[in-house]
Amino acid sequence: MKCQDIRSSLDDYILGDLDSDTEIQMNEHLSECKECAEELTKREAAFNIVKSSARFEPSAEIFRRIKRQIFIQRKQRRSLWIFPKSFAYAVVAFLFGIALMKSLDVFILKPAERPRVEIKYETRHEEPFVDTVEFYHAPAKNLARI
Repeated sequence: MKCQDIRSSLDDYILGDLDSDTEIQMNEHLSECKECAEELTKREAAFNIVKSSARFEPSAEIFRRIKRQIFIQRKQRRSLWIFPKSFAYAVVAFLFGIALMKSLDVFILKPAERPRVEIKYETRHEEPFVDTVEFYHAPAKNLARI
């Protein structure tokens, strides 16, 4: 095992929470590596200090203060945003994009005057019981305008 792996597992080693194979590997490494062994003794000393220290019992007044602070209901600020801010920003960006595209059309592209379209209405030739179909077509000169 590497020193980094050993140092990350030292707390579990001290508490005895390792499986037997990992513990054997750690014992072998700790017998060879001075730096990891020193780190182990430092951590064991810190654990022993915490274990041997007297337990602090706060007074009932401290418990009441803590309880009051935890259970105080705080007023929620009313927000002007009905929707999430990200949604509002997306809508603004969308509208800005539309305005930008329209301005490009008006100022940069400067569309030319549209050609006039003339519609001619012709009466149908109604002949009784005709099996033919009449096809209408546009003249070739007007195809580019369609």
